[in-house]
Amino acid sequence: MTRCIYQIVGYKNTGKTTLIQKLIQHFSKHNVKVGTLKHHGHGGPLKTVKDTDSYRHSQSGSMITAVQSDTELQLTINSQMEIDKIIQMYSLLNVDLLLIEGYKYAEYPKIVLLKNEEETNLLKELTNIKAIGVRDKKLIGTFDCFTFSLNDLDSNLTKIIEHIYHKEL
Repeated sequence: MTRCIYQIVGYKNTGKTTLIQKLIQHFSKHNVKVGTLKHHGHGGPLKTVKDTDSYRHSQSGSMITAVQSDTELQLTINSQMEIDKIIQMYSLLNVDLLLIEGYKYAEYPKIVLLKNEEETNLLKELTNIKAIGVRDKKLIGTFDCFTFSLNDLDSNLTKIIEHIYHKEL
């Protein structure tokens, strides 16, 4: 069962992937089993490796295709799924922490990343905001929740982690 779910959301090029990478590295060092889920918000099909057997399986009409190696399992599902159904799949894998990049309108606790003041309009559209990361330091202290500078992510990482994962590491 997934014990903790947290979203990292924001417009394109705000640093979502960078923050998630740092969080994965930290939690993995502390034996927290981290899963990630990224929303492909740009539309169109996902990139796949063409001319592989699994690609050919998918192209032939298989709804689900998996490839197992010595060290990893790759799973492709050729169907649209709701986020809650995808999270149920993660639950079967006993993930301690699921970090979601995107799906900004889902109801899970979230950190919103903003580049500038113009992007603050996004805050009016979202729910369950627990923290805000900003590029423009003038925005720090203007919100009702924990706000940190994305320009100094490493020094803020401990506080961000405390907001996400409330267990002793």
